[in-house]
Amino acid sequence: MGNSRPQANSDLFSINFTIRFKNLMRKQFLLLIILPTFGFGNMNKELLPIVVHEEKDSLSIEYDIKRFSAGLKFGFPYMAVVGSQYILPFFDNHFAPYFDYSQYSYEDYDREAEFLFSEWGISCFIKEKGKGVYIGLSYSNLSYNANFMNVSLKNGSVGSGNGKVDLTTTNLRIGMKTGGAFYFRIEMGYGLGNLPKIVTFKATDNFNPNHTELASSGIPKIDGVDENRMLVGNLGFGLSF
Repeated sequence: MGNSRPQANSDLFSINFTIRFKNLMRKQFLLLIILPTFGFGNMNKELLPIVVHEEKDSLSIEYDIKRFSAGLKFGFPYMAVVGSQYILPFFDNHFAPYFDYSQYSYEDYDREAEFLFSEWGISCFIKEKGKGVYIGLSYSNLSYNANFMNVSLKNGSVGSGNGKVDLTTTNLRIGMKTGGAFYFRIEMGYGLGNLPKIVTFKATDNFNPNHTELASSGIPKIDGVDENRMLVGNLGFGLSF
């Protein structure tokens, strides 16, 4: 008899809890049915655009933007480069890493030389997404590689040799790019870095291979390149998709 009352109270609590839980589940179920039917009719005008807008701003995945571009640039310090750019699908589609590359060679009486230009950086479109006015920060390398012939040696003989030097700069530029499948762009900028004017190399006597000397030669003048600075300017066009 002493344990019958606690047992009854426990059974009563269990019954009440079960009834309340079932009522709560019924309300939740009815809410799930009624809300899409009636509630969203009013909520669509006020809340839904806000929710969609916030999600769009956080992810910024817009499939109508032409993210990849490839084209040509003509200007200085290079004569012509091929380049590519990709608009990142986040940060509201305002940032775009890019890569440019150029290679050309020439030959004269005493040398066969080759220039290799590469640049990689990132552009930030100021107002519009993937087009319009932008600023860019980049690192560039202009490599000069030459085979020298008819080098005058100190022993009165003639020798030959190979020399290479890299001209590296960090660049800041401003530009403008049009939108659409076919685009135009214009850029102006300024670079600072290591820009030597001569290349030093080891010359070997053409008649006595055992005799070598250190020799040097000037790097041909490059438009826009000075002792420690480089001007950047170009016009370009290409395709976006």
